[in-house]
Amino acid sequence: MIDTIFVEPHWANIQAQQRRAAWYWRLWFVALLGITGATILFMLYVKPIPAPLGGVIFLGTVIAIAYRPRYGIYFIVFFSLVGDASLLPSYPFVKNFSSAESLLYIHSALIFSPLELYLVLILVLWLGKGAMRRQLHFTTGVLFGPALFFALCLVFGIVYGLGTGGDANVGLWEVRPIFYLLLGMFLTSNLLTKPEHFDHLFWAIMLALGIEGIVGCHYYFVVLGGNLTGVDMINEHSASIHMNTLFIYVMALWLYRGSRVKQVVLPLLMPAVMITYIAAQRRAAFLSLGIALVIMAILLYRENRRLFWIIVPMVGLVGTLYIGAFWNSQGALGLPAQAVRSVIAPQEGSEDEMSNLYRVLENINVSFTIHAAPLTGVGFGQKFYIVRPMPDISFFVWWEYITHNSILWIWMKTGAVGFIAMVFLVGFSIMTGARAVMRLEDGNLRAMALTGALYIVMHFLYAYVDMSWDTQSMLYLGVTMGMLNCIESVAAQPVKDPQPQLAQVAAAHIWGQRIARQPVAEAI
Repeated sequence: MIDTIFVEPHWANIQAQQRRAAWYWRLWFVALLGITGATILFMLYVKPIPAPLGGVIFLGTVIAIAYRPRYGIYFIVFFSLVGDASLLPSYPFVKNFSSAESLLYIHSALIFSPLELYLVLILVLWLGKGAMRRQLHFTTGVLFGPALFFALCLVFGIVYGLGTGGDANVGLWEVRPIFYLLLGMFLTSNLLTKPEHFDHLFWAIMLALGIEGIVGCHYYFVVLGGNLTGVDMINEHSASIHMNTLFIYVMALWLYRGSRVKQVVLPLLMPAVMITYIAAQRRAAFLSLGIALVIMAILLYRENRRLFWIIVPMVGLVGTLYIGAFWNSQGALGLPAQAVRSVIAPQEGSEDEMSNLYRVLENINVSFTIHAAPLTGVGFGQKFYIVRPMPDISFFVWWEYITHNSILWIWMKTGAVGFIAMVFLVGFSIMTGARAVMRLEDGNLRAMALTGALYIVMHFLYAYVDMSWDTQSMLYLGVTMGMLNCIESVAAQPVKDPQPQLAQVAAAHIWGQRIARQPVAEAI
């Protein structure tokens, strides 16, 4: 008896893949036609895009994102951090297409920004590629649940605030940047899947901060002539907290013996960043950096006690002498010392004392508002109650809606549950980062995890005294949380040896060719 066993030719699977690829490219062609059509409509009914270079950059980055969606994470972080609304008022990436001062102003009806457009593009292209290849899966991680619950609390704050008569325009603007945190965390957790991806991310972050430092130096030396008299700040408040991460990352690389290239290159960026950082005159940034350095000293004691006793006492002595020497100084070199003095013993009648007094009065009003609606809060779009008059800062349009204390602001807007959700998300993120620092073995990854965890610490220390739910900070914070959310699982993936795989592919190809030539007959 002879049975003939027919094995399906190997080209059947290849043909199925080719059909999927054909549909894939047809969809992309249709999408390209759609983009072209939208551009034509803009040119006919609005006007041509005023920045050809911006259009070229946009097209190039879209092609890159379509090829590798994770590139979009690098782009949005770099483009967000490299610009500053104070140093470069017309810088367009985080401004709406409806902002008249933006280089990419198109029309007053387009109330969305290039950042938001990129976030949607990254999400759509990633999901589209995964669906076409039938390889779509989601990584949630330990932070996904707390982030989702916090998002639901934000939605409640919007619905409740607008449902009780709140201003819809103000309410949506209040909460809008916070959703960048949530989307940025989700995309980062899913798109960065190899250790080198984190490396690329940190290069993008540090280079952006370095460029911002160079732009700040130009403004300080050329525009201001090196004189800060009468100048309250030269860049946005939160930019100094971002710059703190460069200082922390450089020290973390040395602490954990990270990349030699970064140990050499990144310190070259520090002088320009340091000058801009000092000229920014942000007391909260100086103090939060000091606390982060104390934490690093504790870690140094854990890692290398001998080096700890060599470095830390000397740094402590020099720091004490510096504060004593510049206690009464009003120059640029004395700004860090003045930051310490403004907290411990502010001068009577000084600007720092007036700033502190405003925050005290504002906190009284915030506390009264919270006690008036402790469970639900007042909701987004609602003003807080003013029972103690405050100095006039009406130049800030939303001074009756957004407070300097960004921690209690969440309670005031979303109620006790929203506040608890925020505290849990922040605390769990820091704990996740600390656990990664302790468990990871690779020095580069440990340095990144430590920098990310300390950035979260510094950001929310700053948030206690200043408005921190801004666009750039929320995106940076979301990407940082996403990195911490997945860094351990990515590091735990086994390293694949490409040679056995190549051999298996070659053997399968030869075997498939033999099968394709003729059926296999087996006599029994």
